[in-house]
This record gives sequence, structure tokens and C-alpha cells, in this order.
Amino acid sequence: MSVHRVSAILVVHDGATWLPEVVASLASQSRTIDQLIAVDTGSTDSSAKLLKGARIPIISMPRETGFGAAVASAVEKLPPRAVNEWLWIIHDDCAPTPGALAALLAAVEDRPQVVMAGPKLLGWHDRTHLLEIGVSIATNGSRWTGLEESEYDQGQHDGVADVLAVSTAGALIRRDVFEDLGGFDQNLELFRDDVDFGWRVHAAGHSVVVVTDAVAYHAQASATERRTIDVKGALLHRPLLLDRQNAAYVLLANASWWLLPLLAIQLFTSALLRAIGYLFAKLPGYAGDEILAIANLLIKPGELIKARKDRKATRLVSAQVVSQFIPSRARQLRLALERSRAAIGDFVLKPTQKTEIDESLLDLPTESELDEEDLLEPVVTRNWSNLFKRPFVVAIIFLTLLTLIWSRNRIGAVSGGALAPSPERAIDLWNFYFAPWHEVGLGSSSASPLWIPLIALGSLITFGNVAIFISLFFTAAPILLFLSIHRLLKKLSSNTFITACAAFLYAISPVAISAINSGRIGLLVLMITTPFLVERVFAWQRIETFTIRALAGLSLTLSFIFAFAPAFLVPLIAFSCAAITADVLSMRVTGDKKLFFIRLRRRLTLACAPILLTVPWSLELLSSPRTILLDIGLLTSGGGANLSFLANPGGAGSLPWWLLSPVTLILLFALFATHRVRQVASVGGLLLILATLFATLSIAGKGTNTPNTVYTGVFIALATLAAIYAAVVILDGVRERLINTHVNYRHLAASGLVIVSIAYGLGASTWIATRAPEAPLQSAQGEVLPPFLAIESQSKTLVIRERLIESTPALNYFIARGGDISLGEADVAPAEKSEIALAVTGLADGSGITSSKTLGSFGITYVFLKAPSQGTLAQTIDGIGGFTRASSTSAGIVWKVAGATGNLVLTDASGKSSQLRPTANIDEYMVPTPGVVTLTQSYSRSWYLVQDGKRLTRIKNELSLPQFSVETPGVVLLIQDGSVRRGWISLQFLFLLTALIFAAPSGRRKSEISDRELS
Repeated sequence: MSVHRVSAILVVHDGATWLPEVVASLASQSRTIDQLIAVDTGSTDSSAKLLKGARIPIISMPRETGFGAAVASAVEKLPPRAVNEWLWIIHDDCAPTPGALAALLAAVEDRPQVVMAGPKLLGWHDRTHLLEIGVSIATNGSRWTGLEESEYDQGQHDGVADVLAVSTAGALIRRDVFEDLGGFDQNLELFRDDVDFGWRVHAAGHSVVVVTDAVAYHAQASATERRTIDVKGALLHRPLLLDRQNAAYVLLANASWWLLPLLAIQLFTSALLRAIGYLFAKLPGYAGDEILAIANLLIKPGELIKARKDRKATRLVSAQVVSQFIPSRARQLRLALERSRAAIGDFVLKPTQKTEIDESLLDLPTESELDEEDLLEPVVTRNWSNLFKRPFVVAIIFLTLLTLIWSRNRIGAVSGGALAPSPERAIDLWNFYFAPWHEVGLGSSSASPLWIPLIALGSLITFGNVAIFISLFFTAAPILLFLSIHRLLKKLSSNTFITACAAFLYAISPVAISAINSGRIGLLVLMITTPFLVERVFAWQRIETFTIRALAGLSLTLSFIFAFAPAFLVPLIAFSCAAITADVLSMRVTGDKKLFFIRLRRRLTLACAPILLTVPWSLELLSSPRTILLDIGLLTSGGGANLSFLANPGGAGSLPWWLLSPVTLILLFALFATHRVRQVASVGGLLLILATLFATLSIAGKGTNTPNTVYTGVFIALATLAAIYAAVVILDGVRERLINTHVNYRHLAASGLVIVSIAYGLGASTWIATRAPEAPLQSAQGEVLPPFLAIESQSKTLVIRERLIESTPALNYFIARGGDISLGEADVAPAEKSEIALAVTGLADGSGITSSKTLGSFGITYVFLKAPSQGTLAQTIDGIGGFTRASSTSAGIVWKVAGATGNLVLTDASGKSSQLRPTANIDEYMVPTPGVVTLTQSYSRSWYLVQDGKRLTRIKNELSLPQFSVETPGVVLLIQDGSVRRGWISLQFLFLLTALIFAAPSGRRKSEISDRELS
């Protein structure tokens, strides 16, 4: 066995907290240290005194001395190099176990190629916490240990293993190699010097191992901000900044030259992404560290050039020799996913402060109390039949079976009612949302609503298939409604029978049935989401106690609901006004103006947040306040005031009037209950009254001038939620209360309430099971346009449908652009043109002599009468001049409009009109003669016609279409400028990003994390 000499070098910097244990551990080594020398870098605590008391030789150096310089000064003070001499580098916060040095020497004894060995590092406070078993560096600069977050040491990594490097805390390095390689790079004054040295060791043809039989406990005081960073090169004395800067230095100084561009790009990109993450975690200092680290390195390229020259002088093999130790992107991604999953799990499933113990467990006998016969008695297994006696389980099973029956005609892509056909891909919805111009009707520059990208995000569940996602959503809607409300109700009552029944009634309430059957996805989102807000509503009075994060999260939730249900803004503003009024009255009593203004700012923030976070769509809604009452999607009518008062929104797919729900009865009965229930019932009753009043209105919109009865589902849904809440509070413990009192009106009211609820539940379930095929929302809906019209995407087709309203014939029509109307298009449809409405009326009554000319002026090429036709409309159109029948099939009849029709029409000086044909280039047209070019799209200031680099004069003609004057023949370019839309999108993105940052959980600086959590 070789005789080794070991010189230990202890580097100290304000280490009095850990130094006593470190010195004791060095003195207790089973293999005695031959020489020990300490380097104190300007400690201001009692470190120097402790070292002198232990009679350890001390070298004093300035406070800004780096770690590498401190070690180098100690090596210079050592006696001349001996054969088989080793340097044992010790940090002042690293305590090796008694057998650590012996284990390290034993490992290198039979491995002459090994010149650097390190111990297994465990936490200082939690000594089962694995910190490192060797260390490497990822290509993005991250320190790589290959361990899970807070991994528990069970010996799973034990053994002697080749690694890229080991931490300098406890590293055993052969002195001759250390001196030949120039020691630690003194440009790396702190952090990453271990990785750099290990890389240089490998490049010089040697090896590095980790020896897990050697164990050391490390506090990582500098990295975890337990002491200040005072080295000269530490900009702003920030540990993370120095660490990231040195990581980039190590990669760029040691890697092969041909990898440098790729590494530089990856380092910058990773730093940018980490900076964004820190901003979301509200740690702007750390975000700045990430960017400054790269910038500070790049402004000093001379250091990198010199470092690469120095390494070239000692390199014997390619720098790529360490590639086996550099983690692949797949390994990095896998570990990141595992850590993310663990972090999310810890956040979601973190234990509550108070743990409840089942009292029945306290009655169990101990082993000493059991007889031998009891011990031999077989364990009784759980009886699964008991599971089906639980009300929640029974309710969810019955609702699931009912839902499957209910959805039997909704397998696959669904449409109908208020739901237009969905595109297959999520990318189509994203394109629609960002598009500045929509090819709907005559064209529209209206802003796309925020619910479009939200559905696109949701479709990630189905791998971007929007149609399948929406189909699954409507199928699962009753279950989601049940689970959402049950989560709230179980906090109100411990009686699972009451909560399960109430949740079931909410899931099959009239408004829920109507929303599902008529394809109202926005109303369903509101009903699923609002139960999560109820707790916040009761805390609304003490809004001054809300944290900024809570306000931001609530603002995002309210905006989310508003995006899907615009009418939600009405009760939100009403509720905010009522709360502000109460605050004013309270201020008059208490005189506390400061509290009043704090509450006022917060209430206005919550009231205005949905508007700001959904701009510019919300501003367009506010510019036409009546449209706030319209649901998203296609425009369909409600059932009127009478049904609304009975908590039934009516309309296609709704329950019949005689199937009465208990909602109205509950709200009336709750007005005579306790104070809290009365408050809830008052709000619910007010919402029901608003629904009744609004149901008397008829509003036009969604591209049509035909008024439709307002569908008041939003108000009824909120009233239903209030009624269910009140019912559970009333019925909780009612049996015991009624038993202890004489028979009175409360007994009769409770009995009536239960009987009506049971009757409704049975009746609604039967109706759902038997009448599901008649619901408007169905799968496999046929295409409206025949195939040959659908492929002409540049042509406009006037689609006419005949319908009967109480035996009176009526016409519906819309302008198709090469296909049926798609999801979201109805919400951006332009207003109906009165000229087109008159032309259609003329077609119906036979007076439309100029109908073809009018339709042609708007670029409408075809007229399609959808089958079946109830009257003589086809014969009437045939008899009017200007229309040529093109086809007649079972789908309907098609006529071609006479004259020049198309996107761009040129009218020359003689008044002759001709369609401009596009050239081989996109949006480029040839104008053969001077004249006036009419664009058959809705007028917008974003339309430009450019000739020879100049914009032509644009005017609005008598039909409100854009016209351009062309004075010379030649090529013109049609441009739709989307700058305004991009500006609004950018502003909305900033608003959303700000809200998300404030709503995100706040990160903690390492200095704010407890010692035990870190190590």
C-alpha cells in the first residue's frame, strides 16, 4: 500500500456558525491529517478566534479574496511537494464524518488514474437529504446533480463512480496535478470552480470519482444566501448572479470551439426563460441576475479568450471527453417533469394545519388486550355493498347513467342551437382570434372574444381536436356541475344525503338542461365556475383583507366567466354598486375614510378587471350595451318572462312549463329563514326578478336585424345556485329541529319543499331520458351548403331558409363565404345591411325587380334556397329577372346572380362594371382601364389599395362599401392592415400577463427559506 501525505486546507469566511463542528470533525478523522492550515478571508465574526483556540495555523487574507486565490495562497505556504501528496479542500460549512478521509484514500489507492475524489454530500440540518454525489453542468448552465428534489438517502447511489467533478467541499486532489493545472481558475472566485477543475482534469487525461463511503455534511451557506458574497468579482454581491455568470464562463471556456455559437444561444435563451419564470414568481432580483450574468460575461471577452488559451496548454485529449457526463436534453426534461409533478403535488396535497383523527380508532384494543383467539381470527374485509349505500356514490352513478342516455345522440362532433360547427384543429381557433379581418358575411373587423383561445387551450386535452373536446365537454357537463356544486355544499352540511340530492338537482336544473340541449357552452362554464366563487362572495364585505394575489386571482376568474357569459357583467356591477353603497353608509357611521377608499379601490378593480382583461372585445360590447345580454354563439330565443320567473329560461331544448322546479319556491321560503339564508335568498330573488324583466325584451344582433326574445340563462343560473345554497342550509339539521317543536307552518313548508324537489327530480330525469333525441344539439348535422358552393371560398352565397312561426311563413338568411358558419363567427358577424334585407323581401313577395342588382353590388354570386321549401318562393325567384337557376338537388336550389360580381369590381368611365381577376401573386389585381374600384366587403379604414407604392384614395359609397379611384391602368395590391388589431392584442397580453404574475404564487428568496427546508 502506498504511503499518502494529506494536507488539509480549510477556507473560512464568516463561518463561526458551523466552524466548531467542522474543526471537531477534522480532529476526529480515523486517518489523521498530516497537516492542517486555515485561510481566513477577512471574517468579521468570531471565526479567527475559534481557529486560534483550536491551534490551527491561519493565513489571513483580504475580505474580497476569492476561493481559488485562498487555496492557492495556502498551497504556497505548504512545504515542498511530497510523493503521493494530496490536498483535502474543506469549506468552513462542511463537516466530514470520521471515516471520510480514510474512505477517500482507500478509493484512490488502486486507481492511479484518479486524481480527484469527493465524498457523498448530505444536508447539514436534514442529514438524510442527498445534496450531491458528484456534479456536472447542463448545456444551459444549470448545476446538474441528477438527483430528485430533496431526495432521501437510502444508499441507492452508493459505490465508487466516475463523475465529471465533485464539490470542492471535501474534495481530495493530488497536489502535483493541482499545481500542474494551475489550481482553481481565479476568475471563478466562487461557485462552479469545482466543475471547471474537474473538466480540466479529464481533458488532461485523468479521472474524477465520487466515493459514497466518505460522507460530509454541507450547509451550502454561500449558495443559500446564509452569508454575504464579498469576493471582488461578485457584481452587486448577488450569489445567483455570480453563479450564472460562472456557469456560462465554464461552458464557453472549456467546450469545443465549434459548439460555442450553439452554447451561447442556449445560455441566453435559458437565461431569458428562467428570468420570465422568476418574474412570474415575483422575484425580479433573480430575474435580473439571469440576464446580467450573460451580459456581464459578454462585455469581457478577453477573459474567455485567455481562459481558452490556458486550457489548451494543459489539454491532452478532446474537451468532448466529458460528453458522457453532460446530461442529455431528454434527461433534463425528464427530471424537470418529475420535479414539477412533485412540486404541484406538494402544493395541491399539502397537509392542513389541523389533522383530524377518527375517534373510532381510539377505541381499538391494543395487542396486549387481545386474546390468542382474537389474534387467530381472520381479518374481515370491507363489504363493497356499503359503498353503494353512500348518497354521493349513488347520486354520481345514477347521474352518469342518465348522462349516457342523455348523450346518445351527441357522439362525435356536435352542433345545433347556439353552438356552431367547430373546426377540427385548435390552430384554426388561434388564427381566427388573431385575425384582424373575418370572412363572415360581408366581412368584419370586430374583435374576436377571449373565449375562442380559451377553448383552443382546453382542446389540448384532446390533442388539439376542438370538435372532440367540445363534444366531451357537453357529455361531461352534468358530472362537472354535480362535482362543482357538491364541493361547495359539503362545507355547508355534513349530511351527505342532503348535499348529494341538492347537487343532483343543480346538475339537472332547468337552466342546466336548457344550456346542454341548446349548446350554450358559455352558460355551462358559468354554472361550473361560480360555485368556486361563493366563499369569496361572503368575504366580499371584508375586501380590505384580500391580498394582492387573491385580488388578481379573483380578477382572472371573473374575467374568465365574463368572457364566456357577457351578461355576468350586469350582476357583477350591480353587486359592486351595492357593496360600495354599504361602504358609504358604514363610513358615515364610523368616519373611517381611509378604510372606505381602500375598499373602493379594490371593488372598482374587481368590477373593471373583466373589461380590461378582455379588451378590445369588451369595449365593443359596452359600445352597444344591449348586446351584453346576448349569449355567445348563435342567436336563439328564450322562453319569455313567465318561464323565467319559474327559473326556466325556455327556448329550444328547455323543459316544458308544467315541469316546475323548486327554485322559485325555495327562494320564497328562504326569505323567512335565518339572516344568512335571507341574504342569499334576497340575492337569488333579485336575480330571478332581473331575469323576468330582461326576458320581456327582444334584441337583434349577431349579424341580423330580426329581434329575438332575450335568453336570461345567466341570471337564472345564479338564482338557481343561490336557491340550492339556501336549501341546504335550511334542511341541514331540520329533522332534529322539527322533532323538538310542535307542528306548525315550518313542518308543512319543509314537507312541501321535499315533495316538490322529489317530483321535479323524477320528472326531469324521465324527460331527459325520453326527449333527448329532440334536443337541438346533435351530432352528424348536415352541411348547409352543397359541395360545389363550399369549395368556392372567394364567392359569397346568400343562403335562404324558410320556416314557420305559428303557421306563418318567415325567412331566415345569411351570407356564406365558401362554407357554413363556424364556431365564433356569429360573435363577430357584421350588422345586417338594410339593402340586402329589402332585396330578400323583394324575392319573397315578387317585387324584387332590382334584387339581383342589389345583391350583385355586394358581391353576392349565388342565391341558395335551403330545402325544404314551404311555399312558392322558388317559383317567385325564377320569375324575377336577374337570377339563373344553376342547380336543383335534394339539398336545395341554387341561382347565379346576373352581372359582374366578385371581391373587386371595376366601374369605368362609361359605367360598365367588370370583375377584377387576381394575378399569380396573392391579393394582386390587374386594372385594365381607369375607373372606380369597389371592394365588396364591409367598410373599414384598414382597407388599402396600393398602386406603384402609393395608397389610392378611399371613400365610402352609398352602400357603405369601400371604393378607390384608379387613374392609370396597371397592377394594384389589396392590403388589409392589421396593425390596430395587433396593438390591441399586445395591450391585452400585457394586462393578462400582469394579472397572471400577481396571481401566481410568490417565490421565496433562498435567504427566506428555513435551514431545514434547504438542507
